[in-house]
Amino acid sequence: MLLSLLEAGVADVFDREDLPPELLDAAVAHSARCVRAAVAECGRLSADQWSRLIATASSVRERELWTNRASRQLAARRLLVGGRGFERAPSPDAVPPGMPEAIAAMAADVPEIDPRTQTYALWWIGALQHDAEAMRQLAASPNLLVRRSVARATRLPEDVASLLASDEDRVVRLFLAESCDDAPAEMLLEVASWWGGSFSFPGRPRNHPDFPRAGLLRFAADPNPRLRLLALDDPAATHALVEQLGHDPERIVRMAVAEDRRLSPDSLRRLALDPEEGVCWRAWMNPSLPLEILAQLLLDPRSAEFAAHNPVIPIDVVRHMLAVGRGHLAPQLR
Repeated sequence: MLLSLLEAGVADVFDREDLPPELLDAAVAHSARCVRAAVAECGRLSADQWSRLIATASSVRERELWTNRASRQLAARRLLVGGRGFERAPSPDAVPPGMPEAIAAMAADVPEIDPRTQTYALWWIGALQHDAEAMRQLAASPNLLVRRSVARATRLPEDVASLLASDEDRVVRLFLAESCDDAPAEMLLEVASWWGGSFSFPGRPRNHPDFPRAGLLRFAADPNPRLRLLALDDPAATHALVEQLGHDPERIVRMAVAEDRRLSPDSLRRLALDPEEGVCWRAWMNPSLPLEILAQLLLDPRSAEFAAHNPVIPIDVVRHMLAVGRGHLAPQLR
């Protein structure tokens, strides 16, 4: 299906995180320049795929443009040693400090930052994140940027995670909730009380594997709407509670409810007409949405884009949508 979309000239497929190599191989040799230009921007091409894409350039200027872009992207990939949320290393051969004395000296050279500053984690701490003793040493640093950087590690010793979970800096705790699989459950709950997630780490902290779900019903009537919506995640949550929260005055609560598959068809019909776009969009994508409503949404240009995300659309209907779309796009690809 992705290949069929590509053949139709749909370049939005490169926004996905799970792109198969076959799709990229087809894109670099695509007849439409708009597709080749789009895949050149995605940042996922291998050196071999870049070579094949550059070979399709129709002018010296285009070849130079893609050659420079390939050089930058491949170099940037080599410099990402820590993972998502970390800054790039200064060079491909940069080496982090190894001994405790060298680590301490490097940490001492890290400048102090304004807590309000948006930060990336330090590359050399990312390179050391699998060294438990180094993480233990750095987590005790008085330097805020150092501690924020340690919190970006994907795994941490229990004592290090516990120390950072009690850090006075909210961003340290946020980074720990987003990045670290060892973040303590109670801290995840605390972060969820004031943070609703980001595009970089979608769903966190609510979808963290250790997020505490039992006992969340106690928040069903909490004044904080971010805590109220967590009651939906309690295994003991009833259909009546889901319906009740579907009438919540706060948009973020109704947004969470609109994604819930336990909603009744009548409630989903109502939320599909909610005045808040974030609520109705989620209702349109809910698999429990009545099919007759979904069909109407797919035929309306104002709602089709979001409704097309609904996973209950039969595959034959998806193929028909693709065929219709290809018919509209064909003139643009000539």
